[in-house]
Amino acid sequence: MTGRSARGAATRYEVAIRRPEDGRVLVLADRALPAFTVDAPPPWQVVTIVVDEMRARHGLDVAALRAAWIDEPRPGGTGPRRVYEAELIGGSPPAGSSWADDADLGEELAPRIRPASGDRHPWYRPGWLAEMSGWIDERLAEAGIRRRDPIRQVRSWGRAALLTFDTDRGHLWAKAVPDVFSHEVAVTELLADIDPGIVPPVVAADRALGRIITEHVEGPTLAAIDDEPAVWAAALSRLAEIQRVLAAEPLALSVAGVAAAPLGHLARSLPALLADDDLLRVDRPGGLSGAEAAELRAQIPALVEACGSLAASGVPDSLEHGDLAADEIIIGQMGPVFLDWSDGSITHPFLSAALLLTDRAAPGDGTDALATAYLGPWLTAGHVTPATGREALTLARTVLPLHLAALHAERILPGLEQRWEMERVVPDALPTILPG
Repeated sequence: MTGRSARGAATRYEVAIRRPEDGRVLVLADRALPAFTVDAPPPWQVVTIVVDEMRARHGLDVAALRAAWIDEPRPGGTGPRRVYEAELIGGSPPAGSSWADDADLGEELAPRIRPASGDRHPWYRPGWLAEMSGWIDERLAEAGIRRRDPIRQVRSWGRAALLTFDTDRGHLWAKAVPDVFSHEVAVTELLADIDPGIVPPVVAADRALGRIITEHVEGPTLAAIDDEPAVWAAALSRLAEIQRVLAAEPLALSVAGVAAAPLGHLARSLPALLADDDLLRVDRPGGLSGAEAAELRAQIPALVEACGSLAASGVPDSLEHGDLAADEIIIGQMGPVFLDWSDGSITHPFLSAALLLTDRAAPGDGTDALATAYLGPWLTAGHVTPATGREALTLARTVLPLHLAALHAERILPGLEQRWEMERVVPDALPTILPG
């Protein structure tokens, strides 16, 4: 979401803070929620701004729990609006404020800010930040590291809670993921063992809790290096090499808890998957039109055939990233560092390359060289020839949106506490395979 709508309206943030003993909500003297406006806000998942602005403008120290409601700007109506739930952890309510019942907040707002259960995302629950901070300090003490400043919230949403802090060993990050993404912790440790430096160095991890602490990696993202094809080629080659190694160690990925997503299963599930109006959000905001859905469904036989052809390309299944954008790769002193393996699955590895090769930041005049760099390790291992490798990459571009649709329908969306946070991913991806 941009900072201003087409009419130039700033984004309004409102924050719902509940009193623990009775669940009533803090309102200011004008009976409105504490609020502030921002001309150029960060993505809605970033909650640092909520914490900082509530302290600066209202004298309240809060732990941001979740975005409860994101309201898009309306033609002729109000501008962008974001409503967050937060926990009061310090400071006194401003003069003239009081505690109100939900019914006093109005029919539009009250249902939107009912507390989340936190069953799937514990960081949506009051008290989580304090408990997580204690866990972090215990793990740091075990590693002989001392924290130097308060733990700062960065993101809070269905994918993860992300925190950061400075220590006597430098800047560190802490991440907590829900059960559906808990394999990310084990995968990060596995990759660190196989190829040190391909992921951020791990300080502490607990897969059962879905928590990990890693060191900060200094350097630009690959997205910021859009004019250096050689850097992109190195990243793609290193990705292919780690995937080639893991293809020979399928048990290691299974032990890490990575879900299998074979293309044969995808092909069999396509008719039901693409018939799901809810998943495709047919004729709803952010979804496919009825005509687009019909056109997509007419292509099912060809799409099933594409899945089968890619599966028969001679490349063994391996670790597929699932969300490999150029801003998920940091170019550090020792080379590319790959972040956020939460969407990872065991399937055709070329799907990762297909996503990165079509990234908007990819050098436009170096695509052929980038494909060659990615295919190098697979050619050396004898899995493909130059011709069959390029054919498989072409097929992977067609299959990729289908893989993402199945990944979200079968695993990610059912694992979210707030489905709306990611339900537009599927209809956003599928139009790329429509003609024209």
